[in-house]
Amino acid sequence: VHVPSRRIIATAENTVVTEKDTTGHAETNLIRIATKKFSRERLGECALYTSTEPCCMCAGAIYWAGIKRVVYGCSDTALYKISAPKPHDPALRLSSRTVFSKAQGSRVEVKGPVEEGFCREIHAEFWPKYTGEC
Repeated sequence: VHVPSRRIIATAENTVVTEKDTTGHAETNLIRIATKKFSRERLGECALYTSTEPCCMCAGAIYWAGIKRVVYGCSDTALYKISAPKPHDPALRLSSRTVFSKAQGSRVEVKGPVEEGFCREIHAEFWPKYTGEC
C-alpha cells in the first residue's frame, strides 16, 4: 500500500507449490513486482501487508527493497505451530523483528499480529495440504 495515496500498488501470492520455487513467498513475489515498477524512495513510502509475519528471507528482501512498514496477521510462532510443529520439520525460527533490529541505516516499523485468529484459520487450511498432513 502506498501510504500517502492509500492505494494498493501491487499484490502477490505464495507460489512455492504452484511454481515449485522455495523462494516464492508472497512477500518476495511482491517485492519482485514492486521493485520493477517503483523506485526505492517510492517503496519507502509504502507499507507491506501480509497474512503472516515475514520469515527471515522475506524480512531481508523487505529491508533491501526499502519498504519502511510491515503489518502482519499471524505471528511466526503461531505459524510454526501449524506449518512445522514437529522438531524435525524444517524451519528457520528467526522473527522479522530480530532481522530488522540488525539493520543498519533505515529502520522497518513492524505492527502485528493483527487479526491473528482469522489469519491462523487461513493457514490452518493451507499447510496440511502442502505438507501432506491431511
